Amino acid sequence: MKDKLIFLVISASLGILLPRFQFHPLLFFLITCLHIFLLFKKKASLFLFCLLTKLIFMSTYLIVDYYNQTSLKEGEYNGEVVFSSIPVINGDQFKGEIVNSFNEKLTFYYRIKSPEEKISLEKINPGMSCRFSGELEMPKLPTVPNAFNYKQYLYEHKIHWQYWVDEISQCKSEENNWYEKLLIIRKKSLEFIEEHFPKESAGIVQALLFGERSLLQQEIEIAYQELGIVHLLAISGLHVALLVSAFYYMLVICGVTHEKARLIMLIILPVYTILTGATPSVIRASFMVIVYLLIKHFKMKFSSVDVISFTCLVLLLINPYYLFQVGFQLSYVVSYGLLLSFKMVEQFTHSIVKLGLISLVAQLCSMPIILYNFYEISLLSLPMNMLFVPLYSYVILPFAIFSTVITVFSTTVGESIIHLFNQFLQFTHHIVLFSKKISYTTVTTGKPPILFIIALTLSTIYFFYQLECTKKQVYKSVTILFLVIAIQLATPYINPNGKVVVLDVGQGDAIFIQRPFNKGNYLIDTGGKVTFQEEEWQKTNNQYSIANKVIIPYMKSLGVTKLDALFLTHGDMDHIGEAVPLMEGMAVNQLIIPEGFIRGELEEAVIRKAQEKQMNILIAKAGDKISLNQFFIHVLSPITLSDSKNDDSLVLLMDIGGLSWLFTGDAELEAEKRMIKRFPSLKVDILKLGHHGSKGSSSELFLDKLEPALALVSVGLNNRYQHPHTEVLDKLKERNIPLLRTDLQGSILYQFKGNRGTFSTHPPYDKVKVEKEKETTKS
Repeated sequence: MKDKLIFLVISASLGILLPRFQFHPLLFFLITCLHIFLLFKKKASLFLFCLLTKLIFMSTYLIVDYYNQTSLKEGEYNGEVVFSSIPVINGDQFKGEIVNSFNEKLTFYYRIKSPEEKISLEKINPGMSCRFSGELEMPKLPTVPNAFNYKQYLYEHKIHWQYWVDEISQCKSEENNWYEKLLIIRKKSLEFIEEHFPKESAGIVQALLFGERSLLQQEIEIAYQELGIVHLLAISGLHVALLVSAFYYMLVICGVTHEKARLIMLIILPVYTILTGATPSVIRASFMVIVYLLIKHFKMKFSSVDVISFTCLVLLLINPYYLFQVGFQLSYVVSYGLLLSFKMVEQFTHSIVKLGLISLVAQLCSMPIILYNFYEISLLSLPMNMLFVPLYSYVILPFAIFSTVITVFSTTVGESIIHLFNQFLQFTHHIVLFSKKISYTTVTTGKPPILFIIALTLSTIYFFYQLECTKKQVYKSVTILFLVIAIQLATPYINPNGKVVVLDVGQGDAIFIQRPFNKGNYLIDTGGKVTFQEEEWQKTNNQYSIANKVIIPYMKSLGVTKLDALFLTHGDMDHIGEAVPLMEGMAVNQLIIPEGFIRGELEEAVIRKAQEKQMNILIAKAGDKISLNQFFIHVLSPITLSDSKNDDSLVLLMDIGGLSWLFTGDAELEAEKRMIKRFPSLKVDILKLGHHGSKGSSSELFLDKLEPALALVSVGLNNRYQHPHTEVLDKLKERNIPLLRTDLQGSILYQFKGNRGTFSTHPPYDKVKVEKEKETTKS
């Protein structure tokens, strides 16, 4: 029975994938292999069932996708809306999900105007209605290669618009239905934890008890992710199993019969699912327990694999988009792996060996999905899981529940227990942070092609087969597994292509250069968000980091684990604001800065961090020639120091892919005059406009002297400075110099081989951006 259901799940998944990826030939090949296998095994009835299942799920996906439409239009939008989820307040940011009068979901963002308004908004609960006025904007495709596709994420949650709200008024309470009442209980519970637990542990307790991770300290969350134990901070099957078992046996001990206990659990589990956020892992685990309890109640005989297969098929029928969620994929793949390897694990008697094998199975099963989505895996993941899974399951989770329950009844007693819990949790955090800093424990593969994922999956299955059937020859499967991974790791070193990428980091500069055969990786500036002085009530829990969210993930997607050189052109926030988090998150061999770089606290912090990391710091000035592994860089500025950071920017001339490039930082008119005087015969092919194309840069004399064939500019969409300035645009137009800009076209990529290359933008085509570009051109 279980073999049949597994084949049906595979067929259902392929049926959903086919239309999603527009009938990709590789998927056709996989389906053909499945059918040939079934026919070869003379399982005609199963073949027909699989074919029928594939058609049913393909039809379901197409129908759901067809009706996943919007009735709204971009632009101004006013109306009464109802809060469909718990709104989130973080500093002066207010956001969440709402439903309009047409029952269409929207995700909204609002900037709180005063502390009094913040207090008022904190009282808003799910089910309340308000009048909103603002502007609807279609979500953008990711503008950095391999970045998270937020537009697709919203689409799969049936959300088509981002609602930028200007005013909220006429809020009123409505009679709540049972679902909204449960959400209100969830909200009050989260508020209770935030109020009574220290900041260091409140996020962990909220994550463990209610699946809410917004209060997690960013440093801790990143460390858990990199070590491969972040699943412990999400409510998973293990959490549900422990809690259900504990509550079930408490009922039995209290005199409740097994039959009544099962019925009580059938009522409680759906409630628990909503209270914990109804994430895919919670839905899967709770649904599995519900099916299992029903099987027990009606005295039917089904294996655990049958149960998990049935729940998977039902959930995909209800919502085919679940298949594309990483949490759903990991939840089912790991569960299948553990269930199918149960007999193999049970052959061993020693508990530590069993724990090691269970962790190994989970790691191997999840590896293809993790590498495809996150591009790296920690070598410490296995030992850390062996240590922390039982620690969280049998110590931290019960401790968190106990301290919370006691605090509900007695704040005084609860405070003492919470203090002990917090101390213990801090000790575990120190272990995690120490482990994260151990060198050479992370394998970064880059974003692997689908063929690698298939090869890795097949070699993993072969390894399990060898381990279960012929233990003496398991070394063969291990060799194949390591060979597959080694080939992927070697890819950057045999790749003859290089690239220059002007990353879209908003209003700032971050330019990545990769030489062929991975001979060198360099970054010019890091971007950074210009912040203004905020009052205490406006400060957010975790500041958004361009380095951690954009730059480092992009480099990891290429398989880049260290920078050979980091160039910082000058000390403005939008150029070096992310230098410290970048140096904390990625190894940097050498820091290259201009003469006179240190002019404030930000620059001092950068130098301190570089010294702490024992980087080689090179101070450059005009006339210097920097050699980086036979890659030569000419420094054209600063020539003489002035009072202007911009005019004293580090200006670099490089020959890359058959073209000469001039990277100007924020150099303005005075710096341009000095460079023309010092280097009168200077000519370039590609010019990165100084100071984001401001009015004070890119003089006519400078453009006429350089004669660039193409200009690039890194600017934020609708930036307050109105960069690039219309005067600069007119100058370029008069000279027939085409311009590529990150605000309209996303990241700018030049990929080359030898002395020939091609320019492209990312995304290559985004209807919204094209329309905006047309509007800008007309104006």
